[in-house]
Amino acid sequence: MSHRVSKSFSRIRFVRFLTGGGLATLTHWLIMFALVRAGVDPRVSTAAGATVGLFINYLAQYHYTFRSDLSHQTAFFRYLSSAVAGWVLNVAVFSAAYSIAGSTVAAQAIATLATMITNYCLAERFVFHEKTANQPQ
Repeated sequence: MSHRVSKSFSRIRFVRFLTGGGLATLTHWLIMFALVRAGVDPRVSTAAGATVGLFINYLAQYHYTFRSDLSHQTAFFRYLSSAVAGWVLNVAVFSAAYSIAGSTVAAQAIATLATMITNYCLAERFVFHEKTANQPQ
């Protein structure tokens, strides 16, 4: 029975992760499109959007998805570490896809999917993982 509850909790957590991440991604895309429309290079535009989305996502994941008891000092440092990896991945995948396809929308969709999967794994297993914080060093 506890295995079933654990699986259900993971599904709920993943839906919450998608909701918080969806808000951050929507913000990212809106900023990206506004900057592209203003004549800013698409690579710079996606980097700026991802940076704003990063802060929105941290707050959503900390409070809503993982309901963390970690101090912000610990959680935010971990989050920034994983976010840097996600940010680099986003820009790299976007740049590669944009170079091949020439489409901002297609490139960002591919980059968003790759970044989402990576970020969930890092958040669940490292950023908000309570045992990691409490284990002796």
